[in-house]
Amino acid sequence: MAIAAALPAENSEQSQVSPTTLDIVRVWLKIGTIGFGGGYAVLDLIHSELVVKHAWLSEQRFENMTALSEMAPGALTVNLLAGIAYRLGGVGTMILATLALILPSFLLIVALAGAFLAWENNPVVRFAMEGLTAGVVGLLFAVAWDMVRRIPGHWCCFVIGGAALLLGLFFPVNPIWLVIMGGSAGAVKVFLTPLFTKKSE
Repeated sequence: MAIAAALPAENSEQSQVSPTTLDIVRVWLKIGTIGFGGGYAVLDLIHSELVVKHAWLSEQRFENMTALSEMAPGALTVNLLAGIAYRLGGVGTMILATLALILPSFLLIVALAGAFLAWENNPVVRFAMEGLTAGVVGLLFAVAWDMVRRIPGHWCCFVIGGAALLLGLFFPVNPIWLVIMGGSAGAVKVFLTPLFTKKSE
């Protein structure tokens, strides 16, 4: 809720589509039902539903809310969709939509938990889980590539992304610090750009 409230009002590029609470709950239920993998693996599905298909969010608003949701504790998918639901319909819509989002996973876990514990050493089940893991990794690569293609085409963004990649791969840096450092570097660029522009004139 705090994430959504901190954001400014939509700019003129934002579509004026105003979904009803039922529309939001229906889409959140769909995402919760078919969004396997969680986290970044579901980002492409969320983007497709909310930005491309229904036009409830602008591209910039989606990227801003994703970045802010990464900084909040808890699951990225729940943080992001709860914030978006609050932005679109208020507190009541946020509560109903979040319940719709987690309901399919809750029911599936309850139904399958006992069966999985009984069959977890079965070779078919074991290799099926390994296949699911490989599929999720593939989804993560697809989402990462899609995010790379949407990154602003400025040298500063590529430097920040490359630095975050190297720090994340080779040093035990908490991801929250990478997000904070990236945001800080982007903010500093705003103040430094006019100085370099004046010197070049």
